[in-house]
Amino acid sequence: MYENKAYMKTEGDINLTDARQAWLSDQVDDAVRTILQEDEDVFLHQTLSSPCLNVLSACEGIYVEDAQGRRIMDFHGNNVHQLGFGHPEVIEAVKQQLDQLSFCTRRYTNVPAIDLANKLVELTNGSLSRVLFAPGATSAIGMALKLARAVTGKYKTLSMWGAFHGASLDAKSVGGEGAFRRGLGPLLPGAEHVIPFNSYRCVFSGFYRICG
Repeated sequence: MYENKAYMKTEGDINLTDARQAWLSDQVDDAVRTILQEDEDVFLHQTLSSPCLNVLSACEGIYVEDAQGRRIMDFHGNNVHQLGFGHPEVIEAVKQQLDQLSFCTRRYTNVPAIDLANKLVELTNGSLSRVLFAPGATSAIGMALKLARAVTGKYKTLSMWGAFHGASLDAKSVGGEGAFRRGLGPLLPGAEHVIPFNSYRCVFSGFYRICG
């Protein structure tokens, strides 16, 4: 999968380039290398994110801290920590809920869940009237696909090359990154993919009339 350097230039990351070895040689110590090797030995590898590049030990605000004590500003963009790492109000709310009711199957309901659902509806200014919680973003994609099929009776989807929608089988099917789909056999039918609308980093060597 990773032999084609031009292919991985668009779909890969530094984990698949010489920069990885340079980082491991110059920027991490022996203790970190040992932990990274332990991680590599015990976890199944994922398409692009492993083997891991570093070991984190703490986080606060906009920073993560690695095992060597270096503080790194986090630009990852995961929406689960947009308020910052270790936000005291978030921690207190989580602790309070864990003490009171740590889990509730959907066969039952609870006031905090209803309050959150109402808040989400309120934030849409009335354009949405119902919500459905998901354990994660990838699961939300799968739920959205099923809902769209049920409502429209149609099954085709359209996404752009390079688009990432998650790592489950249904999300890989509608996603546009070939590295995540190769070698998995037949995926969901009707998943169509098109050229990105923007000519930035055009896969056709900058022929803007094709990409733009």
